[in-house]
Amino acid sequence: MSRAELDEILRSTVRLARLSFAAAAASVFVRDVEHGTLVFEASSGVGEDRLVGVTIPGDHGIAGWVANTGEPMIVKGVAEDSRFDRGFAESTGLVPDVIMAVPMEHAGEILGVLEVLDPTVVGIGDLDAMDLLTELANQSASVLALSLASRGSGTGGAGPSSAAGEAALGRIAAAAAAAAGPRADQVTALLSAVADLLDAER
Repeated sequence: MSRAELDEILRSTVRLARLSFAAAAASVFVRDVEHGTLVFEASSGVGEDRLVGVTIPGDHGIAGWVANTGEPMIVKGVAEDSRFDRGFAESTGLVPDVIMAVPMEHAGEILGVLEVLDPTVVGIGDLDAMDLLTELANQSASVLALSLASRGSGTGGAGPSSAAGEAALGRIAAAAAAAAGPRADQVTALLSAVADLLDAER
């Protein structure tokens, strides 16, 4: 699986996260431990055309807190939260009232954060909404790990990276089969998006 394909899966992830919660925007941040920053890896919604590639300090904002603690969170009335970076939010063109963010963890390491701005959780409930976003983040973390490994090795998807990609997709498929209730539709939608992408590349 090529780097371009892996990146497209992450873009599908944020689109699915945004649509699932009828949110204003959704983003994947990647931790750059060496430089102590968070990098916008993929974004959907308000500001998506100018956010990818932008870096912020690794300890700033709600995303920074989640990346460093590994704890998922939903913050309502974020303007009152000391962790909220209002200045940066204003620069993106969206100052949200609600932020929901969960860590993206792979093999015991927090690789990044999946964040949704102004999600609609009425009828879902905070706990179920967090569980759903966490499930989506968990299924996407393997893809993020492969994307980062591909960049580090400079491979285009041949050899071990392809095998790892197939294994990751197998885990996603297994999770989709095991999911129950409202989560099943969301996990299945992600798997369908991945399958459509791979079919288009054949």
